[in-house]
Amino acid sequence: GEVREFKASMTALDLTQVIQGPTHTGGNTLDLVFVSGQCLSDLDTENIVIAPLSWSDHSLLCLDFLTAVPHRREADQTIWYRPRRLMEPERFQTELGPFP
Repeated sequence: GEVREFKASMTALDLTQVIQGPTHTGGNTLDLVFVSGQCLSDLDTENIVIAPLSWSDHSLLCLDFLTAVPHRREADQTIWYRPRRLMEPERFQTELGPFP
C-alpha cells in the first residue's frame, strides 16, 4: 500500500525513520523523524524519548545527536516560531515542566 511505497521511497533516499513506538494517543506512530545514512551514527538511538503531553494528542520527541552543529552565519539561520497570540506562554511552560 501507500505506507510501503512511502517507506521504500525514504529507503531509496538513504533515509531511516528512527522513531519506534506510538507518538499519538491513538496508539499510532504519526510523528516521524528521518535521518540520512551519513548522520545516523551521530544519533544516540538508545536515548530517544517519546514523552506524552497533557495538552496535545501528539507526544514530544527528544533526540540527542553526538556531534556539534557546524557553525553557521547568523543570516543563514532558519528560525521557526509560533505567533505569541496563538499560545499561552505560562501554560506552555507549565505543561512542558521538567523533561530529560
